[in-house]
Amino acid sequence: MNRLAKSPQIINKHLRIESKCSIFVNMSTVVTNIRLDRELKNEATELFKDLGLTLSQAFTVFLKQSLLHHGLPFAVTRPPSKELLAAIDEGEKLAHDPNAKTYSTPQELWDELGI
Repeated sequence: MNRLAKSPQIINKHLRIESKCSIFVNMSTVVTNIRLDRELKNEATELFKDLGLTLSQAFTVFLKQSLLHHGLPFAVTRPPSKELLAAIDEGEKLAHDPNAKTYSTPQELWDELGI
């Protein structure tokens, strides 16, 4: 185990030094106001403080990563719909049902469907 893994103080010290790297030095700034839930802001501020970052620096990292990725730097998805979950469940059951009707060719299926 290296010495950084043993001591959170050393880790935070190194992160603070790292946080003063070129993305935060000599940049012109602009004041931006955003609305946040108070508890969300407090929890995020505490998290970033533990990482040696201010909330402003964390937003800067987020924005730079967004530009680098040409979008959000993480996946944003919504939960699958009830219909999709039902279709997946039905497909799983059919895939494991030895009595399910199968077709040798797509044409055989199309003929039965009248397509």
